[in-house]
Amino acid sequence: MSGPQGTIRTISAGGYSAEIAEVGASLVSLRGFRGHLVRRTPPEGLRPGCNGAILAPWPNRLRDGRYDFDGETHQLPLTEPERSNAAHGLVLWERWDVIAHRPHELVMSLDLVPQPGYPFSLSLEVVYSLSASGLECRVTSTNTGKRPAPYAVAGHPYLVADGADGSVPDAIDDWTLTIPASSYVEADPERLLPRAIHPVEGTAYDFRAGRRLGREPYDVALGDPERSPDGRFACTLSTASGDGVLLECDAEASWIQVYTDDQPPGEAGRRAVAVEPMTAPADSFRSGRDLVTLDSGQRHSVAWRIRDLRAG
Repeated sequence: MSGPQGTIRTISAGGYSAEIAEVGASLVSLRGFRGHLVRRTPPEGLRPGCNGAILAPWPNRLRDGRYDFDGETHQLPLTEPERSNAAHGLVLWERWDVIAHRPHELVMSLDLVPQPGYPFSLSLEVVYSLSASGLECRVTSTNTGKRPAPYAVAGHPYLVADGADGSVPDAIDDWTLTIPASSYVEADPERLLPRAIHPVEGTAYDFRAGRRLGREPYDVALGDPERSPDGRFACTLSTASGDGVLLECDAEASWIQVYTDDQPPGEAGRRAVAVEPMTAPADSFRSGRDLVTLDSGQRHSVAWRIRDLRAG
């Protein structure tokens, strides 16, 4: 079907099914053996915020939309004017082209043209593929220009642990989130920009042994994850009965943003938890932290996988 999110396409395999929209290459829904694994975006309306979208060529926020790179100063439009930030990159409201649609896989691409504030050329490809191991999302970007380009990327899935579609108010309070990260980014409360990085030990941001979410609001970046020998690490969101969802990241993902989507009473919020794999934290164009410099013709790829916690 076609609407504000563009055409939405379905893939299925291994007991899973997923819907992906053209706009933002967004994950609209993902169902596993026990029900929903991510918050479902109603297909007939405008996508709420960044739900399920790909964020590139930077995730999160960039202070004043201004940065220096390769001897030049660049100014981006302020897409979060109330905080004077450029937020969440340049592709989340673009309509991606579908390159291939197979029963178990969807391949999409987008050419990011040079523009004010980001005068670089990128070719982006997203591959969503399903198997008995869940849904893998792989984002590959190639610098198609003649000059180096700054780059970072993220996904923005909202996870649900109870199998519902993310519409149950305050459902997350009794869920437990586990993330093997040993540091967190302290952000200023007004602009949500980094101030410093601290160990999670002894703080409300220590999710290493699992933490019940309760009523605590979270909007924090977690880093320095403990990885397996192949560089991967996994985050889980679970109910008291052990149901839930697992998000596994490959070696190119270095940060996880946790966001509980707290909203005023009566508005949509606290119904799912954004657990966002990022290659770099907020303001990386200015700080340089984990920022990738793509030389002409160079390619970067990162992948994450979402699956039912009880499967496999």
